[in-house]
Amino acid sequence: MLFDVRGLKLHAIERGQGRPTLLLHGWLDHAHSFDLLAPLLPGRTAALDFRGHGDSQWVGAGGFYHFVEYIADLDEVAEQLSPSEPLRIVGHSMGAAAALVYAAARPARVEHLTMIDAVPLKISTDEVPARFTSYLQDLRKTPRRRRRVESVADAAERLRRNNPSLSAKAALILAEHGVSPDPEQDGMLAWKWDPLLRAHSPLPITEDVVQLLMAQVTTPLLAIRGEHGMLSGEGELRQRFPHLHLTVHTVAGAGHHVHLDAPEQVASLIAKR
Repeated sequence: MLFDVRGLKLHAIERGQGRPTLLLHGWLDHAHSFDLLAPLLPGRTAALDFRGHGDSQWVGAGGFYHFVEYIADLDEVAEQLSPSEPLRIVGHSMGAAAALVYAAARPARVEHLTMIDAVPLKISTDEVPARFTSYLQDLRKTPRRRRRVESVADAAERLRRNNPSLSAKAALILAEHGVSPDPEQDGMLAWKWDPLLRAHSPLPITEDVVQLLMAQVTTPLLAIRGEHGMLSGEGELRQRFPHLHLTVHTVAGAGHHVHLDAPEQVASLIAKR
C-alpha cells in the first residue's frame, strides 16, 4: 500500500484485518525488518518505509531528512491509517524514537507504544554548533548515487561488520530487501536507501527538549531490550525518564534487532500489553 504524505509516496506492507498496528523500522532499515514479527501480531499491521528508505520515495532536489520530518510523516500516516481511533505502534530504533516523540505531541492518537531497543538519543546543546559545520560539509560531499554492493551476501556481510550483534539470519533478511538493481548503474545491485540519509542534521532534538516532551507522554510504554543491543539497562532508563509509564523486558541472547532475533518472544510480550 502507498500513503500520499504531502505529495511524497510512502510505501507500507499491510497484513491481516482488524484494528491497525503501525510498525516503524530503524535508520537505514526498511519495512521488511518486521517480516518475522508482523504475522505473529493480532489484527491488521502496516509496516511503513520511512521517506528515503526501502520502497518509499526519496525527498526531491533540495530536500533533506531531519528527524522532525519523520514525526510529521508519522502523523499523516496515522491519520490515514486510523482517522477515528488511537493506534498501537511498534517501533524499532529510530522508528521507536520517532513514535515516542509523536506520543508526546499527540498523546490521544497513541493507545500503546512498544519500543524495541531504542529511546531518543542523548544530544546536548553543546553538540549543535558542530553539527551545523558537519551539515554544510555533508551537503557538499554526499552524492545521491546509490551505494553498490557485489551481492546480497556481500550486503549481509557489510551489515554484520557495522553491527556485530546482528545475527546471520537478521542480516540476510535486511540485505535481501535492502538492495535492488540500480538502473542508473547498469543494473548493478545497490542499497535502496538515499545516500543523503547519512548526512548530519543540524536540527536534533536535544536532551533538554526530550525531557520536556517526555513530561507530556501519557501513553503506556513497553521497552524491549536486547541483551546485546544498544538500549541502556532498566535502572538507567528509569533514572533518565522517571515520569514515563514504562515496562521493561530484556530478551536474552538478542542483539539490537530483537524482533528479528526473537520474534515469537517479542510478539508474546506485545500481546500481554
